[in-house]
Amino acid sequence: MFVLLLAILAICVVFTYIVPSGEYARVEVNGRSVVQSDSFQYTDASPISFMGFLNSIHTGMVDSASIMFFVLIIGGSYGILSATGAMEAFIVTLARTLGHREKWLIPLMMLFFAAGGSLIGMFEETLPYIAILVPLAVALGFDAMTGAAIVLLGASVGFTSAVMNPFTIGIAQGIAELPPFSGMGLRIVIFIVMYLTAVAFVYRHAMKVKKNHALGIYGSYDPANIDQMMSKGVVFERRHKVILTCFMLNMVTIAIGVIEFGWYITEMPDCSSCLVPL
Repeated sequence: MFVLLLAILAICVVFTYIVPSGEYARVEVNGRSVVQSDSFQYTDASPISFMGFLNSIHTGMVDSASIMFFVLIIGGSYGILSATGAMEAFIVTLARTLGHREKWLIPLMMLFFAAGGSLIGMFEETLPYIAILVPLAVALGFDAMTGAAIVLLGASVGFTSAVMNPFTIGIAQGIAELPPFSGMGLRIVIFIVMYLTAVAFVYRHAMKVKKNHALGIYGSYDPANIDQMMSKGVVFERRHKVILTCFMLNMVTIAIGVIEFGWYITEMPDCSSCLVPL
């Protein structure tokens, strides 16, 4: 990753010797620095030297310190939450419970993953749960694609709508100098529309496969793994319930703070770091 970032930075430095320099005038509108579309003018070239290239790493980190610590603290808090095993225990328990209610499995499990993606930016973290949902989906008469789609489409819906995703909306609005998490109402509508569409798509496919197994996509999946994956001995303990309850209270507190008190990059990580002692 660092090699890739340095390569991109080096390419940008080279472009300072090739692309003509210019700038737009900016004016302040409602507390934001906004570009005037008709104000572009060329300026004298000022290519970046080799020392400038090296110094830009340090100065860039200094200028973006608030965003970097925002990502590190919130990401670390969610990492600690995952390390407690509370999320895995909840998902496995929910999957077992819904295993006898096949009509509710798809919408409820997709809602969980969509909410995780939309509220806390959960995406890559959902991949291990494919190994839980695929065997369950096959055991219910669906196919491996249905189990994978529940996780991947659910998380994608949430991450794309990003109602309160701190890693996309939070950072982007900070750079754009927009009010923190503004436009939430529109994103909630987008979330609902995308969620219902995704559920209908997966449910339609699952019902077709259930009626005709020849239409299913199983890949290299071995049905013999069903018992192994669902009998891992994972138990949803009392401490898991306490941890997830505190986590949900944390999310509610952040939402209220953002909407009512204008919390942002400084306050949100402070609130999330309260999860660390758990």
